[in-house]
Parts: sequence; structure tokens; C-alpha cells
Amino acid sequence: MNVSKATDSNTNSPMTEMFSHLGRPCTVPLIFALGERSYNANIRELRNSIDMSDGKRLSESTISKCLTDLTQIGIVEGTEHAHSPPKAEYCLTSTGQQLYRHLLQIRHLAERASSEPNFLDSMSAC
Repeated sequence: MNVSKATDSNTNSPMTEMFSHLGRPCTVPLIFALGERSYNANIRELRNSIDMSDGKRLSESTISKCLTDLTQIGIVEGTEHAHSPPKAEYCLTSTGQQLYRHLLQIRHLAERASSEPNFLDSMSAC
């Protein structure tokens, strides 16, 4: 069955949009980096604290684009400072903090699954 994007009622659902953002390679590491800070961070600090699984580093422009997208959907809040040069700092919103806590639980499950070979077998399948 071929369903066009315009007629698919789930295309613009909040859940679809959220998973679309979470599927980007920079999103989850960025949320972890922000969630682990007790202060607002700038792009350079975030870049230095993000560890990608493949060993590569994210560019500041990639992080900036991701932060802009996460700001638009209410996960991240940015604060502009009129320094010379201009500086922006970012933190998680309350919604972002909730998402961070859920992602921590998922990370815990993933770590447990990798350290306990039969852990996933003990979970009931749907």
C-alpha cells in the first residue's frame, strides 16, 4: 500500500516528530550532555563533552542546528548573551529534563542488556 505523506494522518503527530528528532545522530548525545550539567552550556562546551560511539566529533554547526531544532520543539532553551563575540548558552527545559530521565532509563536497560546476556530473554515479547 502506497500512502503519500500528505494523506498520512500520523505524519505530523507529536510522537512521530519526537522520534524523528531522536533518530538524528546528534540528538540523544546532546540531550545527555545537557542533562548532565547543572549550568547552561555553550556550543563549544557541549562539543567537548559529547562522545560519539564511532569516535568522531560533531561539528559546531551540526550541534547548533540540532540545538535550534530542539529549541523549536521545546526540549532545549537557549539564552543569548550580548558579549563580544555574541554567546549563546543552552539548557534543557522541564520537558527536556523529563525526556532526559526517560533516556537514562533506556541507557540503563541497554547497559544491562550488554552486561547480562540473558537479560533481554527474560523480558516478555509482545
